[in-house]
Amino acid sequence: MIYQVGDTSGVYCIEGAGEARVYYVAPEFTLVNAGMPGKADRILSALARIGVQPLQVKRIILSHHHWDHVGGLWELKRRTGAEVIAHARDADYISGKRPRRAPRRLTGRVWHALTELAGARHTPGVEVDRRVSDGECVGGLLVVHTPGHTPGHICLLRGDYLFSSDLLLATAGAFRETPHRFTADLATSRASIRRVAQLEFQAILSSRNPPYVFRAAEKVRELADKLGMVA
Repeated sequence: MIYQVGDTSGVYCIEGAGEARVYYVAPEFTLVNAGMPGKADRILSALARIGVQPLQVKRIILSHHHWDHVGGLWELKRRTGAEVIAHARDADYISGKRPRRAPRRLTGRVWHALTELAGARHTPGVEVDRRVSDGECVGGLLVVHTPGHTPGHICLLRGDYLFSSDLLLATAGAFRETPHRFTADLATSRASIRRVAQLEFQAILSSRNPPYVFRAAEKVRELADKLGMVA
């Protein structure tokens, strides 16, 4: 399923590509993340519904190296020829030059082992064509380095829209941290949330929840204030 977030934003949400949502940004022909292994057909079929053909996709920006975000990358790269972009600190994990590091908590380590086994079995690593850092602009999207969930986790800012990936959970009731068992460095992740709370945006496009389009920055500030009281 694919739908536009708002009436004229040019930002589309693709669901059904695995546990994490994939986003498409027009007219820049940019995909944000690549879904799970085996989901490339669903992503490309969704794009076809809005008239976008594979070879029109110019770039694939990866928020971080976890398999639910990069599992479909090899197939999407093969079929689109798109430039692959990621933060420099996650690039070698995406290419397979470095083994992915497990979270510190036991439940996170179990999850890591299972996803690594599944991911390695279904798709090879992919070389990152462009390694970006904080403050760079790519296809109209500002890179905001938000480490913690992974060393090279990034958010992307485009006008009133923040692509937050796995920085936090943006639910209708309240914004919350991503479960700690999936986070490599909790203190750093909290610092990243506080940093994003200083930005201005109206809508937050997370990987785990539907787009939240009303006063989202205020919700992030509320979460940051709560975290400021946590030892």
